[in-house]
Amino acid sequence: MKLLNDLFEIIDSSGNGSGFSVTIRIKSDHLVYKGHFPGYPVTPGVVFLQIVHELLEHHLKKEIRLVEISSTKFLKIVNPEKENTATISVEVASKDSLLHVKALGKNSLGIFFKFDAIYTL
Repeated sequence: MKLLNDLFEIIDSSGNGSGFSVTIRIKSDHLVYKGHFPGYPVTPGVVFLQIVHELLEHHLKKEIRLVEISSTKFLKIVNPEKENTATISVEVASKDSLLHVKALGKNSLGIFFKFDAIYTL
């Protein structure tokens, strides 16, 4: 199941030679928050991994496959009822037919995740 236009929507984007930055709006009424957690919604870390994946595919206009997660840090809780916009910045380097990706998410409270991974087309 794709989360783009279901759990989140793109409200702004920009790119440069080595990556892109996307501002998203998270929909606080999404089904995932019914169980995570009732009365205090928290966006699961794995959701941000999937958001990065889908933003990469959207940017590249190609399907990709995750090969390896080198490092992932979840630094702050994201409650979509209190903070529903975020900026996801992604740097991509291509080497030996692999995509080396560094991503981070931030909102008004600061950086809430960092992510390094390798993908293949």
